[in-house]
Amino acid sequence: MENIKKIDPHLLVCYDGTPASTKIISYLKELFSNTPLEITLLKIISHPSASQSIETDLYKKLQKEAILEEKAKEVFLQAEKELKEVSERLKEHLPAKVYTKVLFKYGDIAEGIINFSKENLFDAILVGRRGLSKIATYILGGVTHKLIVLSPIPVWLIRGDKWNKKIFVSFDLSETGLKLADYVSFIFANHKDIEMTFFHNFNPFSDLKYFEGNIEELVELTKNKEYKEFFINFKNRISENGLSLENEKIKFKLKRGFLGPAGEIMREVKKGDYTTVVVGRREKKGIEGFFLGSVSQKIISYFDDRAIWVVN
Repeated sequence: MENIKKIDPHLLVCYDGTPASTKIISYLKELFSNTPLEITLLKIISHPSASQSIETDLYKKLQKEAILEEKAKEVFLQAEKELKEVSERLKEHLPAKVYTKVLFKYGDIAEGIINFSKENLFDAILVGRRGLSKIATYILGGVTHKLIVLSPIPVWLIRGDKWNKKIFVSFDLSETGLKLADYVSFIFANHKDIEMTFFHNFNPFSDLKYFEGNIEELVELTKNKEYKEFFINFKNRISENGLSLENEKIKFKLKRGFLGPAGEIMREVKKGDYTTVVVGRREKKGIEGFFLGSVSQKIISYFDDRAIWVVN
């Protein structure tokens, strides 16, 4: 594993200067203070022409266009200046390469962010929670919710005021669970002092009642051939990304529970004081595409003081 060339994660931070977006900056400083990263700060601004009425007189139209072009240049440069200042503050606390990008708003903002993120191969989209009430998590509306539902790139919803380096990863025994293993091990491959728990809630009537320990012990203990193969694949995905499973701070916890997956996750997260929760969301078609998956939706609705990563 020593020959693995580690690639720094590239994060897209949606920044608009509001308290919700400034929390993202504080979160990154706390979680990745000693970890190499690439960060792009994105600010989307309205073009001055968006609020203007249509001018039919050709001469007046040309005059207005010249004035609007000057205004557009002014607001664009002001936004660039703001992002540069944020960039400099970030670099004081993080060993990161920081880039900035200002875009004028054309069409749907969420779609614009998703298209930009796909074009530039970002590893995550970071957003703050602003104006997203609990009922809004059920009905599609608002930039944040649209990103969570529609983005093929993982979305980090940053909430709360204080964070630690404790990560809670809830996984199921499916391809979605393997993708979570692949993703978090890539993000934290270069991290020196992360504390991470991989958690799975068994069916209440399953044979294995409880397990807490490392992945090697879990593989050895598992008798079911299908489950054993899954955990071997899980281990391999983590190791291939260069995250050391010999780290005692990386553990696995599996238990039977009667509260259901969401209820057990909530209880474990609060009990262990984890401030970053990672959940998977399976793709849904048709009308179900307007709603979050059951477990991820409940986790997002319940926690308003933690960062929730939604990995599609």
